[in-house]
Amino acid sequence: MSRKGTAALVVLLGVAALTSCSSDNSEGNADKPVTEQLSQGEISQALPGAGDVISGWEPYKGKRVTKEASYCTASGSTAAPEGWVRGGSAWFVYNGSTNDMMDVSVCLYDTTEHSKAAYAAWRGKEADKEQDLDKAVGEESVLVTNPGRSEDSLSAFSRSGNVNIRVKIEGTAGDSTGAQDVLAATLKRLQQVQEGERATATAAEQAKQ
Repeated sequence: MSRKGTAALVVLLGVAALTSCSSDNSEGNADKPVTEQLSQGEISQALPGAGDVISGWEPYKGKRVTKEASYCTASGSTAAPEGWVRGGSAWFVYNGSTNDMMDVSVCLYDTTEHSKAAYAAWRGKEADKEQDLDKAVGEESVLVTNPGRSEDSLSAFSRSGNVNIRVKIEGTAGDSTGAQDVLAATLKRLQQVQEGERATATAAEQAKQ
Protein backbone atom coordinates (compact mmCIF):
# COMPACT_ATOMS: atom_id res chain seq x y z
CA MET A 1 0.00 0.00 0.00
CA SER A 2 1.29 3.52 -0.84
CA ARG A 3 2.07 6.11 1.81
CA LYS A 4 -0.98 8.12 0.73
CA GLY A 5 -3.15 5.04 1.02
CA THR A 6 -1.77 4.26 4.46
CA ALA A 7 -2.35 7.84 5.63
CA ALA A 8 -5.94 7.77 4.37
CA LEU A 9 -6.58 4.51 6.19
CA VAL A 10 -5.21 5.94 9.44
CA VAL A 11 -7.51 8.97 9.10
CA LEU A 12 -10.54 6.75 8.46
CA LEU A 13 -9.75 4.56 11.45
CA GLY A 14 -9.34 7.65 13.60
CA VAL A 15 -12.73 9.00 12.54
CA ALA A 16 -14.33 5.63 13.22
CA ALA A 17 -12.79 5.53 16.69
CA LEU A 18 -14.03 9.03 17.48
CA THR A 19 -17.49 8.15 16.24
CA SER A 20 -17.50 5.05 18.41
CA CYS A 21 -16.43 7.02 21.48
CA SER A 22 -19.10 9.63 20.79
CA SER A 23 -21.74 6.92 20.52
CA ASP A 24 -20.60 5.32 23.77
CA ASN A 25 -20.77 8.67 25.55
CA SER A 26 -24.27 9.36 24.29
CA GLU A 27 -25.40 5.98 25.56
CA GLY A 28 -23.79 6.72 28.91
CA ASN A 29 -25.68 10.01 29.15
CA ALA A 30 -28.91 8.16 28.39
CA ASP A 31 -28.27 5.96 31.44
CA LYS A 32 -27.51 8.88 33.76
CA PRO A 33 -29.04 8.15 37.19
CA VAL A 34 -31.94 10.28 38.34
CA THR A 35 -30.48 12.13 41.34
CA GLU A 36 -32.25 15.52 41.23
CA GLN A 37 -34.99 16.31 43.73
CA LEU A 38 -37.74 16.47 41.13
CA SER A 39 -40.82 18.53 41.90
CA GLN A 40 -44.31 17.03 42.04
CA GLY A 41 -45.07 18.59 38.68
CA GLU A 42 -41.95 17.08 37.13
CA ILE A 43 -42.86 13.62 38.42
CA SER A 44 -46.37 13.98 37.00
CA GLN A 45 -44.95 15.07 33.66
CA ALA A 46 -42.60 12.08 33.58
CA LEU A 47 -45.39 9.58 34.23
CA PRO A 48 -46.65 8.15 30.92
CA GLY A 49 -49.99 9.20 29.50
CA ALA A 50 -52.18 8.35 26.52
CA GLY A 51 -50.14 6.84 23.71
CA ASP A 52 -47.00 6.45 25.82
CA VAL A 53 -47.56 2.83 26.94
CA ILE A 54 -48.38 -0.49 25.25
CA SER A 55 -50.94 -0.66 22.47
CA GLY A 56 -54.46 -1.38 23.76
CA TRP A 57 -53.98 0.37 27.10
CA GLU A 58 -55.65 3.69 27.89
CA PRO A 59 -55.43 6.06 30.90
CA TYR A 60 -57.83 5.47 33.79
CA LYS A 61 -58.86 8.56 35.76
CA GLY A 62 -55.67 10.45 34.96
CA LYS A 63 -52.35 10.78 36.78
CA ARG A 64 -52.28 10.78 40.58
CA VAL A 65 -50.23 12.56 43.21
CA THR A 66 -49.22 10.12 45.93
CA LYS A 67 -49.83 11.63 49.37
CA GLU A 68 -49.08 8.44 51.30
CA ALA A 69 -45.85 6.52 50.83
CA SER A 70 -46.93 3.09 52.03
CA TYR A 71 -47.42 1.88 48.44
CA CYS A 72 -43.69 2.46 47.82
CA THR A 73 -42.60 -0.34 50.12
CA ALA A 74 -43.26 -4.00 50.85
CA SER A 75 -46.74 -5.42 50.34
CA GLY A 76 -48.81 -5.20 53.51
CA SER A 77 -46.67 -2.49 55.09
CA THR A 78 -48.39 0.68 56.30
CA ALA A 79 -45.22 2.59 57.19
CA ALA A 80 -43.65 5.10 54.84
CA PRO A 81 -40.16 4.11 53.66
CA GLU A 82 -37.40 6.11 55.31
CA GLY A 83 -36.37 9.11 53.25
CA TRP A 84 -39.47 9.13 51.03
CA VAL A 85 -40.08 12.60 49.59
CA ARG A 86 -42.91 12.40 47.06
CA GLY A 87 -44.35 10.26 44.30
CA GLY A 88 -47.03 9.74 41.72
CA SER A 89 -48.78 7.08 39.70
CA ALA A 90 -50.70 6.58 36.48
CA TRP A 91 -53.30 3.87 36.00
CA PHE A 92 -54.34 2.28 32.74
CA VAL A 93 -57.03 -0.19 31.65
CA TYR A 94 -56.88 -2.61 28.73
CA ASN A 95 -59.44 -2.07 25.98
CA GLY A 96 -61.63 -0.13 28.41
CA SER A 97 -62.01 -2.99 30.92
CA THR A 98 -60.93 -2.73 34.56
CA ASN A 99 -60.47 -6.50 34.58
CA ASP A 100 -57.00 -5.77 33.25
CA MET A 101 -55.16 -2.88 34.89
CA MET A 102 -51.67 -1.39 34.83
CA ASP A 103 -50.22 0.84 37.53
CA VAL A 104 -47.06 2.87 36.81
CA SER A 105 -45.63 4.24 40.06
CA VAL A 106 -42.70 6.55 40.78
CA CYS A 107 -41.23 7.06 44.27
CA LEU A 108 -38.64 9.76 45.01
CA TYR A 109 -36.25 9.64 47.99
CA ASP A 110 -33.92 12.13 49.61
CA THR A 111 -30.82 9.97 49.14
CA THR A 112 -29.67 7.02 47.07
CA GLU A 113 -29.12 5.01 50.23
CA HIS A 114 -32.79 5.34 51.15
CA SER A 115 -33.95 4.50 47.62
CA LYS A 116 -31.82 1.33 47.69
CA ALA A 117 -33.36 0.17 50.97
CA ALA A 118 -36.88 0.95 49.79
CA TYR A 119 -36.27 -0.79 46.47
CA ALA A 120 -35.17 -3.97 48.25
CA ALA A 121 -38.34 -3.95 50.35
CA TRP A 122 -40.62 -3.05 47.43
CA ARG A 123 -39.48 -5.93 45.21
CA GLY A 124 -40.13 -8.40 48.03
CA LYS A 125 -38.26 -11.52 49.12
CA GLU A 126 -39.63 -14.15 46.75
CA ALA A 127 -36.43 -14.92 44.87
CA ASP A 128 -38.06 -17.92 43.21
CA LYS A 129 -40.49 -15.58 41.44
CA GLU A 130 -37.85 -13.16 40.20
CA GLN A 131 -36.13 -13.04 36.83
CA ASP A 132 -33.81 -10.66 35.07
CA LEU A 133 -35.27 -8.22 32.59
CA ASP A 134 -34.48 -8.80 28.91
CA LYS A 135 -32.60 -5.48 29.04
CA ALA A 136 -31.51 -3.92 32.32
CA VAL A 137 -33.29 -0.70 33.27
CA GLY A 138 -31.47 1.75 35.53
CA GLU A 139 -28.97 0.64 38.15
CA GLU A 140 -31.13 -2.17 39.49
CA SER A 141 -34.06 -3.91 37.84
CA VAL A 142 -36.05 -7.11 38.21
CA LEU A 143 -39.28 -8.76 37.09
CA VAL A 144 -41.45 -10.48 39.71
CA THR A 145 -44.21 -12.79 38.49
CA ASN A 146 -47.27 -13.55 40.65
CA PRO A 147 -45.91 -12.14 43.93
CA GLY A 148 -47.57 -13.17 47.16
CA ARG A 149 -50.74 -15.13 46.50
CA SER A 150 -51.36 -13.55 43.13
CA GLU A 151 -52.15 -15.83 40.23
CA ASP A 152 -52.36 -13.31 37.43
CA SER A 153 -50.06 -10.36 37.94
CA LEU A 154 -46.51 -9.23 37.37
CA SER A 155 -44.38 -6.31 38.47
CA ALA A 156 -41.29 -4.85 36.82
CA PHE A 157 -39.09 -2.78 39.16
CA SER A 158 -36.22 -0.37 38.55
CA ARG A 159 -34.02 1.89 40.67
CA SER A 160 -32.08 4.81 39.23
CA GLY A 161 -30.27 7.08 41.66
CA ASN A 162 -32.81 8.17 44.26
CA VAL A 163 -35.90 7.16 42.27
CA ASN A 164 -37.72 3.82 42.29
CA ILE A 165 -40.19 2.79 39.58
CA ARG A 166 -42.70 -0.04 39.40
CA VAL A 167 -44.91 -1.16 36.52
CA LYS A 168 -47.57 -3.53 37.84
CA ILE A 169 -49.95 -5.34 35.50
CA GLU A 170 -52.92 -7.36 36.74
CA GLY A 171 -55.16 -9.50 34.57
CA THR A 172 -54.93 -11.58 31.44
CA ALA A 173 -53.51 -8.70 29.40
CA GLY A 174 -50.30 -8.86 31.41
CA ASP A 175 -47.22 -9.28 29.29
CA SER A 176 -43.73 -9.10 30.71
CA THR A 177 -42.15 -7.65 27.57
CA GLY A 178 -44.65 -4.80 27.50
CA ALA A 179 -44.14 -4.12 31.21
CA GLN A 180 -40.40 -3.84 30.66
CA ASP A 181 -40.88 -1.43 27.76
CA VAL A 182 -43.13 0.79 29.89
CA LEU A 183 -40.57 0.64 32.72
CA ALA A 184 -37.76 1.71 30.39
CA ALA A 185 -39.89 4.50 28.91
CA THR A 186 -40.79 5.85 32.36
CA LEU A 187 -37.13 5.98 33.39
CA LYS A 188 -36.23 7.71 30.13
CA ARG A 189 -38.98 10.27 30.72
CA LEU A 190 -37.62 10.97 34.21
CA GLN A 191 -34.15 11.44 32.74
CA GLN A 192 -35.53 13.83 30.14
CA VAL A 193 -37.27 15.92 32.79
CA GLN A 194 -34.11 15.94 34.91
CA GLU A 195 -32.23 17.38 31.93
CA GLY A 196 -34.80 20.14 31.55
CA GLU A 197 -36.40 18.55 28.48
CA ARG A 198 -39.98 17.59 27.72
CA ALA A 199 -40.90 14.01 28.61
CA THR A 200 -41.50 12.39 25.22
CA ALA A 201 -40.20 8.80 25.52
CA THR A 202 -42.69 6.01 24.78
CA ALA A 203 -42.83 2.26 25.28
CA ALA A 204 -42.97 1.78 21.51
CA GLU A 205 -39.64 3.60 21.11
CA GLN A 206 -38.04 1.55 23.88
CA ALA A 207 -39.24 -1.67 22.26
CA LYS A 208 -37.15 -0.86 19.17
CA GLN A 209 -33.91 -0.44 21.10
